[in-house]
Amino acid sequence: ERTRRDSYDKEDYYCFIGRLSFEKGIETLIEAARTLPYHLKIIGGGPLADILKEKAKGANIEFTGHKEWPEIKEIVGKARFSVVPSEWYENCPFSVIEAQYYGTPVIASRIGGTVELIKEGMTGEFFEPGNQKELEEKIRNLWGDSERLEEYTRNCKETDFLNLDKYCEKLLQIYGGLKA
Repeated sequence: ERTRRDSYDKEDYYCFIGRLSFEKGIETLIEAARTLPYHLKIIGGGPLADILKEKAKGANIEFTGHKEWPEIKEIVGKARFSVVPSEWYENCPFSVIEAQYYGTPVIASRIGGTVELIKEGMTGEFFEPGNQKELEEKIRNLWGDSERLEEYTRNCKETDFLNLDKYCEKLLQIYGGLKA
């Protein structure tokens, strides 16, 4: 059951949730995170797990492995923000939707469907896919700006794009406006 909590107490970490594979941009995130003092929780597994754990040695990076939904929503909900560094064209990544649904802003690569899911400067921020330096800067700036982080969190909680009734109504309007 995916019930939305009105508030999560934010803790001192940011997170990634997803498959540990090349197309997800996880290597770019690991390289950026290695240069930063902030705690990163990585939820998930995949073909790059062992390689990434080796690269992350000595850094403030925690690999939690696979988690079930109740644990995932707690981790994501309590994160200061989530990072979605995809380097391929994902259509509608649930990791973006779920994070915002639980009041967690998202820093994402500007590619594919993420562009339509995040309101830049309101619920999150973008960086160019594969650009480690820009990602580092986005993480550092958002981590250090509690006012902006609180505003993004508040905006995420107020977003209603996951309201099924409204979604269906909008979809029917689109279909209704099409001509055969």
